[in-house]
Amino acid sequence: MAEIDLSKLGDALDTFLGEGGNDDLLNQIIENWWNQRVYPEIARSMDEKKINASSALKQSFVPGEIVKSPTSINTILLAEDYWEFVEYGRKPTRNGHIEGTPYLWQSIQEWIAYKGIKPTNPNMSYESLAKAIARKIHRRGTKATHFLSDALTESLQMELVNELNARLGDLIFAVEVKK
Repeated sequence: MAEIDLSKLGDALDTFLGEGGNDDLLNQIIENWWNQRVYPEIARSMDEKKINASSALKQSFVPGEIVKSPTSINTILLAEDYWEFVEYGRKPTRNGHIEGTPYLWQSIQEWIAYKGIKPTNPNMSYESLAKAIARKIHRRGTKATHFLSDALTESLQMELVNELNARLGDLIFAVEVKK
């Protein structure tokens, strides 16, 4: 029977996770993966689904802080607050305004101005057009697009795992097997 000595694994993880260890290499690997693989996939998915009203959402995606533990490496994706409504859609709403945030019609009015959309009725103002669109969204909701989940596929995530394994594997998996 083989005996596995895991004591050196702890040392390797301490070196990897510790102050000044290989944080620069880890950050570089994740940054390259983000810039060369993830962001282009998100942008492609958004373009394919025609989700690019002002480019603000597309330009807002950035990787967040990397959090390491003895068993995992995690990072979050930062983006404009409304990404969830675009990804998952939204159900019809009632009395759902959150104090301190713009009303939906105000955000739509900004979008209308950015896109250069003009009301078709000469008697209608930009504000009334925005309010009409907001009423329809409140009444019917919006459909999910799944642009992000379609972009962040399991195979794309496995590319990072494989890269980390290839570049940092010797350090992480420093385990001796004794016979």
